[in-house]
Amino acid sequence: MTINKAQGQSVVNVGLDLRTAVFGHGQLYVALSRCTSADRIKVLFPVDQDNTNTANIVYPEVLIP
Repeated sequence: MTINKAQGQSVVNVGLDLRTAVFGHGQLYVALSRCTSADRIKVLFPVDQDNTNTANIVYPEVLIP
């Protein structure tokens, strides 16, 4: 299920593939907040990444007229 389709739903298990960064503000929050328990969230990070950070991708040209 995509992040957009998960909006407004509750799901028992959530798996996130963060090998590519999420597109915009709030999408990571929406994806994580859909799960009914933090113990049931699994996140896939890039293999060569030593930390658990992900970039927040913002395209200012879309936001500024």
